Amino acid sequence: MAFNTQHQPKQAAALLEGDGKVSVYEATGGAVTAQFAANNLSLLDPIPPDSIVHDNCCGAGTVSRLILTSNPPHSNIKIHATDIDQKFLDVLQADVLKNSWPIEVSNQRSEALPFRADSFTHSITNIGIFFTSSAGLDGTKEIRRTLQTGGTAVVNCWETITWLLPLKLVHEALRPGKPYPAPPLLWNDGKQIKKVMLEAGFEMEEMRVEKSEAWARTSDIRDWAEKTWAFLGGLGGWTETDEERWDEAVDLLVEHLLAQPGTKTVDGEVWMRASQWIVIATK
Repeated sequence: MAFNTQHQPKQAAALLEGDGKVSVYEATGGAVTAQFAANNLSLLDPIPPDSIVHDNCCGAGTVSRLILTSNPPHSNIKIHATDIDQKFLDVLQADVLKNSWPIEVSNQRSEALPFRADSFTHSITNIGIFFTSSAGLDGTKEIRRTLQTGGTAVVNCWETITWLLPLKLVHEALRPGKPYPAPPLLWNDGKQIKKVMLEAGFEMEEMRVEKSEAWARTSDIRDWAEKTWAFLGGLGGWTETDEERWDEAVDLLVEHLLAQPGTKTVDGEVWMRASQWIVIATK
């Protein structure tokens, strides 16, 4: 995920410098998408030996890492991990080399994959399909094209995100008169993800639709809020005043996070709810 860095506050730049962008993501929203990925893999039959898996929109390899830890080394699984954010790919590639993992990492657009048709036994896209062009359809067509007949596709999208409204409220408070960008198409009702799967050529009778929830958990809500503001504050476009009002923005974000109905406190930790739609389809 890349935003315009014009007027990026020095506080955000410091947190996101180098591999910081990856660690900040993994400590906030990434912890939730990892729970989604684990849930979705648990819905599948065990991945058999000699499978060829596409970890699409892979980030730092959340899905790939889960697959390798749940399958014995002798299973001879091959994974192709692709994304367009090189910082995340660099972190994954370093671990691939360190651990001799059977993963080939490459920078690829999900709408224009270089793989031949019928390449993969499994194609798994974790919280990424809605970033692809034509409201997700172009990416979904490539998933189907590159999947073998009888292969399994897994796609998901957000249903609810507790921290989305608080980010918008902070933007409106600190950047009056600057509209907060609405998503080009809402996916939270589950209709769009099913629509693009059908339009890409998957059959309804070969599709399974599920929902699940996950929780962002932190014992330091201000630290979590600061990292989230660093990573996502640029959604509304950084302004010249964001640097001097950094602490004000973080404190306000904490206030709004704690006020949300999706937030609760459990044994001293703050938990913030998120949920997903999942579609599992066979080609």
